[in-house]
Amino acid sequence: MVQKNYERDSGNLYIVPTPIGNLKDITYRAVQILSSVDAIFAEDTRVTTQLLNNLNISNKVFQCHKFNEVQASKSVLKLLSEGKNLAIVTDRGTPLISDPGSLVVNNVIKEGYNVIALPGPSALLPALNMSNISSEKFLFYGFLNSKESKSLKELEMLSKLKFTIVLYEAPHRLAKTLQNIYKIMGNRQISISREISKLHEEVFRGTVQEAINYYVNIKGEFVIVIEKNNEEVDYESLFLEVIDLIEDGVSSKDAIRDVAKKYDVSKNILYNMYEERKK
Repeated sequence: MVQKNYERDSGNLYIVPTPIGNLKDITYRAVQILSSVDAIFAEDTRVTTQLLNNLNISNKVFQCHKFNEVQASKSVLKLLSEGKNLAIVTDRGTPLISDPGSLVVNNVIKEGYNVIALPGPSALLPALNMSNISSEKFLFYGFLNSKESKSLKELEMLSKLKFTIVLYEAPHRLAKTLQNIYKIMGNRQISISREISKLHEEVFRGTVQEAINYYVNIKGEFVIVIEKNNEEVDYESLFLEVIDLIEDGVSSKDAIRDVAKKYDVSKNILYNMYEERKK
């Protein structure tokens, strides 16, 4: 399905990013949309009302947070069916990016209404750009699972990737998360941006161990940037493990498959090594 994203006279849902700190970061277009729509759906109506007051905007604001997205979705669809134009915002930053709004937007698209996403403020890209860690290829993962057993498994999976990794983290979990990063990923280079575009903005650059020592009882909103896995795979050692399995009676096919799966490496490289050395 292809949607032509021109702005219609009615029935538009605008995804509007809002400042994460400095109010000057809001775009002219965002102000125009927030002023002109028939209603705004917000994560916290108090936060959004304060923003609107600062912008001299008077508009209707309804709740849309993670605990009422089903009901909010119904309200949005009803208003769109009446020809209204609407905006959806979160407290700070871009809706849907580690914030509520996905369910509403998905349902609006399914019903054939126009969804228009505005570019604008987000903590992700400023943190990446200030990190002094490669931004050529990166993975944004957002928040780790709140249960430590699950977050450890997530870090295990992320540790193998050859991409820079970007995480969001809450202040009360930062210390434990850094300890787990050290435990799973080792003492990699890391950057932690705090309070981006706010009065107390700061950027830490160093090793994971240095970050653990530095961040003790520090408040704020954090973006963690972790350098990619730079370890070279020692295929020679893995090939010897394949040979050991074969000598124990495992077929060459199963031995190659099992070792590749165990270390999450290329099965084809091990197979080619085996075929070459058979000759």
